[in-house]
Amino acid sequence: MPKWVTLASAEYLSRINHGKYSCNIIEIKSIKNPHKLATENMALEAKKIQAHIPRDSFVVALDERGLALNSLQLAHKLQSIALTNPNITFLIGGADGLDCQLKSQANLQLQLSSLTFPHGLVRVMIVEQLYRAISILDNHPYHRE
Repeated sequence: MPKWVTLASAEYLSRINHGKYSCNIIEIKSIKNPHKLATENMALEAKKIQAHIPRDSFVVALDERGLALNSLQLAHKLQSIALTNPNITFLIGGADGLDCQLKSQANLQLQLSSLTFPHGLVRVMIVEQLYRAISILDNHPYHRE
């Protein structure tokens, strides 16, 4: 990832991991075999991704066609999920997106926007939104309505 992605992600991770919450990023090296179709490469990536998803995790696949929530709704959705799920895993697709089967197996498909963004930018955006959700739930003044 470019340095700006690493720095921005690290900033929000430090804010999240400062208190009672815990968040980490697991980066899967993308598969770009030019002799395979994009769908085949995504299926191979999906297997690598699945190997890193904790068994008891609630899986959220990020997709521009997923459920649209504002920041307050996301905070309350995460709060509701956390009541019964000790782990929440967010999946960010590579350049070609996420494998269809992986998305269909997710507990929730969520959009950050109807626009398409590079996965590095999405990483920063989702970590910031997780921090924002935590600040909302903890009545911290970071989020303003």
